[in-house]
Amino acid sequence: MHIKFTLICILGFLTSSFIVSRDRSVNLETPQVEIDTNYEEQEDFLFYTKKVLIIVADNQYHIDLGQKYTSIKLYSSAHPEAIITVKSKIETLSFGGLNTDKNIDMPPSFVVFQSPTGNFILQSNTDTEITLELFYASPISASIPSMKYKKFDCEKPQTISQKIWREGLPDPIPGRISTVVNHCVIHHSAGSNIDTNYVNTLRNIYLYHTQSNGWDDIGYNFVIAPDGTIFSGRDSDGIADEDNVQGAHFCSKNGGTMGICLLGNFNDTTPSVALQKSLTNLLAWKLKKEAISPWDSYPHPNSLSDDLATITMHRAGCPTACPGDSVALLLDSIRFRVQKTIDECDGVVSIVKRNKKYKQLVYPNPSTGRFYVMIEDDAQVSSFVLKINDGRVSQEGIFPENGLFNLQVQAGLYYIELFNNEGLLSQTKIIIE
Repeated sequence: MHIKFTLICILGFLTSSFIVSRDRSVNLETPQVEIDTNYEEQEDFLFYTKKVLIIVADNQYHIDLGQKYTSIKLYSSAHPEAIITVKSKIETLSFGGLNTDKNIDMPPSFVVFQSPTGNFILQSNTDTEITLELFYASPISASIPSMKYKKFDCEKPQTISQKIWREGLPDPIPGRISTVVNHCVIHHSAGSNIDTNYVNTLRNIYLYHTQSNGWDDIGYNFVIAPDGTIFSGRDSDGIADEDNVQGAHFCSKNGGTMGICLLGNFNDTTPSVALQKSLTNLLAWKLKKEAISPWDSYPHPNSLSDDLATITMHRAGCPTACPGDSVALLLDSIRFRVQKTIDECDGVVSIVKRNKKYKQLVYPNPSTGRFYVMIEDDAQVSSFVLKINDGRVSQEGIFPENGLFNLQVQAGLYYIELFNNEGLLSQTKIIIE
C-alpha cells in the first residue's frame, strides 16, 4: 500500500514538474552603465544590449529585462521561419519570417514598443536559438517646434535639427563623405500607423541603425512624420549640406542619392495629406536646387547599365516592399505635384495638355459621401485630390480600383481631381449633403 502511494506521488510530481517547466523565468542581467544626462531625474540604463537565447517550442519564457527598453529586434538565424510571440502588459507582437538582411534598413524583426517595457512573455512554435536585441531611447527634455506652414517658395522647408531630436543619445561616428545627388529615394519605416510619438520612433530608429547595424549615423537624410514634421537625419559633420551627405539606405548603392523616410507603414494605407505636402515641398526644394526634373533619369553609381529616376523608391534598388504599395501607386502623382510646385516657384503657368477627353460619370451626385467615379480604363487614373470649394485640399490618395469613394467629410461643395502619370485628367464638382 505504501509503495503504491509512493508511486502515485512520484507520478504526480513528475507530471506537475513537466507543466511547470513550460512556464520559465529568464533574467537578462545587464551591466549598469551610468549615462550623464541633462534631465531632472538621472538613471542608469543601457542604450543597447544583445542576448542569445535557446528556447523550447511552446514554453512560456517570462523575460525580466533588468531595465525598461523602448524597442526590440528579434530573429532566429537557425529557423528564420519560426513564429515567435512577445507579449507585454499592453501589446502582443508576432515575429514570423524574420528578415535579417542588412540591405533592408527597417526589417520586420525590429519593432518600437507602444510603451517602455521591462518584462514580457516570449514563446516560439519551434525549438530554436534566437537573438534578442533591445534598445532604450530615453525621453527628451527639449520641446519640438511645431511646423509653420506658409506659402512655399522652393526654399528649404523647416526641419527639426539633429541636436534637438538626438538629445541624450550616443553621438554619431565622424567620417562623412559628400555626394552629388541625382536621385531622391523614398522609404517608409514600416512601423505603426497609430503611433503619434514620432520623436520616440525616430530616436529608436537611430539606435537601431547605429547600435545594431553598426552604421555611423541614421541612414536617411530626412525623415517625415504623418503630421508633416520634417526631421533632419544624417548629421553633415561639416562635410557638406545635409542633403548632399551620402547616407546608408539604398541597398549598399548610396552614391548619388538622398534618402527620405516616411514614418508609418504604407503597404495598405495612403500617406496623410500633411505628409504628402511636406514630401512634395522637400523634393521640390531639392530638385530645383540641383536643377533636375522630377521626370528625369540618370545612370546610378554602382549599377550596371540601367538609369534610375530622380524621384524613386527603395524597391528600385533591391528586393523589398519599401516604401509600400500605396506610395508606389502615388509616385507619378508625386512627381507631377513636385513639377507643378517648381513651376509655381518659377512663375510658370502649367498647361495641362489633354490629347483625349475621357468619358466620366459621378453618381449619385449629390451624395452622402459615398459615391462612384467612373472613367474609361485607358485613362489609367492613379490618384485623386478632393478639394474644398475654396481650393484647399481636403483629402488625397490612390484612386480606388472599383471607383467607389466613401468619404467622411462635412457637407458642402467639393471638387474631385483625377490624375494619371501625365498629370491632371479632370475636375468634377461634387455636392456632399
